[in-house]
Amino acid sequence: MTVLMEVQGFAQAVADAIAAVAGVEVGMVDENLLTVVGSGKYARHIGRTLEPSSVSARALAQGRTMVIANPPHDDICRQCTQKDKCTDAADIICPIIIEGRPAGCVILVACTAAQKEILLGDMQRWINFLERMADLISRAFNERQQVARAENLARQLDVVFDSVSDGILTLDGSGMIVHANQAAAHLLKVSREQMVSQPVSEIFPRLCAETLDDAGSPELQTYSHVRGNREYWLARVRPIADDCCPHGHVITFRGIEEIPRMVANYIRSERQSTFDDILGSSPVIANVKKIAMRIARSDSTVLIQGESGTGKELIARAIHHESTRRKGPFVAVNCAAIPESILESELFGYEEGAFTGAKRGGKPGKFELADGGILFLDEIGDMSLHLQGKLLRAVEERMVDRLGGRKPVPVDIRIIAASNKELRKMSLRGEFRSDLYYRLAVIPIVMPPLREHKDDIPEYVDHFVAKYAEDLRKDVISVSPPAMAALMKYDWPGNIRELSNALEYAVNLTTGPVIGIDCMPFQVVCPSAPGGVPGSDSGRETQVRIANPSPGKRIITRRALEDALERYGTSTRAKEAIAAAFGVSRATLYRRLKEYGL
Repeated sequence: MTVLMEVQGFAQAVADAIAAVAGVEVGMVDENLLTVVGSGKYARHIGRTLEPSSVSARALAQGRTMVIANPPHDDICRQCTQKDKCTDAADIICPIIIEGRPAGCVILVACTAAQKEILLGDMQRWINFLERMADLISRAFNERQQVARAENLARQLDVVFDSVSDGILTLDGSGMIVHANQAAAHLLKVSREQMVSQPVSEIFPRLCAETLDDAGSPELQTYSHVRGNREYWLARVRPIADDCCPHGHVITFRGIEEIPRMVANYIRSERQSTFDDILGSSPVIANVKKIAMRIARSDSTVLIQGESGTGKELIARAIHHESTRRKGPFVAVNCAAIPESILESELFGYEEGAFTGAKRGGKPGKFELADGGILFLDEIGDMSLHLQGKLLRAVEERMVDRLGGRKPVPVDIRIIAASNKELRKMSLRGEFRSDLYYRLAVIPIVMPPLREHKDDIPEYVDHFVAKYAEDLRKDVISVSPPAMAALMKYDWPGNIRELSNALEYAVNLTTGPVIGIDCMPFQVVCPSAPGGVPGSDSGRETQVRIANPSPGKRIITRRALEDALERYGTSTRAKEAIAAAFGVSRATLYRRLKEYGL
């Protein structure tokens, strides 16, 4: 729909008024030269499109007013293809400019000699009048657009407010409620219609006009509403101000009993894991599961050690699920992922004003959030010696000292720590506190790397292929014997996590129900040689070395290149991928290809 058509009704009223006052006919065309408004005989032209050669088209294109004193004989009509059919006696054509561009034209038409005399007798006055009418139509459209934008914004704000779980009330300057969201109506069990135009003191007795004025600073103020003998709402007030002069307020609130429930739900939102989720039937995995199940119901501290990707957190979660604390939270902290500067406050919490930027009211740490459950300290070997000392006290006494706190906070927790480093050797070198190590390693559990129980790989493959086939909605059921052989031969430095990623990659690439070796990741099919040289296979092919190689130069076998070309292809993009896989430049790859005659 064109701009002029959006205000067609208003424009028609303007045209009828002009025709009545001026005693001439009026027509209006839009930016596509479609006649959308007309008076008198021009009313019959509504819906017709003017020729691109018409004077109206030229006025629209040039954005300026044009006068035809003697159509069709004026020079201005020379290019018009309809001039021989024209019956107008005189015309004044004025473009309508909306948002900086022509959106149509208003045309005053004299059909008789008397109308021509009216039109041309005081031509400049009519031009001025017509331009004011065009401006009036432009303003009408702009106002319509502003109203539409305001209505759209109001609808968007309503959707935003209603999507928030907190109750929201907006007040005018006298403390009367002017808006309430759905959550407010639900929490207060009062319809929005009943709340609107009511004083806020009906909801929060402590919030009258005087207390609202006291809350006029930009800082959030907190109030509680007491029903019976318990605090029921936690409300926060923010003034709506222009030039620091409040003319209303916004109140957000929630039931205070919701807070611990929300924390517990957040902590428990992670997927629960059981010992049935720990796959593998090999003796080493069976032994790990047997130990973990035996100690699950105790409260003794556990230390799980093993390489990255072996499933340390999975074991910890399974212990939690089988423990007497399973109804409590499982709080996991990755000590390597949190900067040391904030790890202490994350673990032990802080009091209000403990440091610059500390939240009002302080913040509980992970130890407190895990109260009644299990605290899982992952990658504990990366913790600084300074924090290890404070952690030792918390582990021994089950008491934590908040930053800025005056007295310790008791916690009822079980601690499970994990590390991909050998903490005992670190303690002997002074890199990890020996007293903390022995306090954590009450029950040590070692997760074996995948290369030590490769007989579990087929079971893992079946599980991950089924999982990713379902996730990716693909009909994949198994892997081919060559692909399985490659999986069994590879040493899996990234352990089960790397195997999972490799199979997700393969399921993505395969086009049939069976994953072929061509869909396996390059490093699995062409693993690095013992010296770390990608694609080396000295047992089958003679290696070609770069003349006078400098330290770190790559050695690539012909067989490895043939495998790569078969898998990736021979296009320029494929060769870029091959070069990246071998860790060499594209120029080096081309030299190797040339030397091998590939």
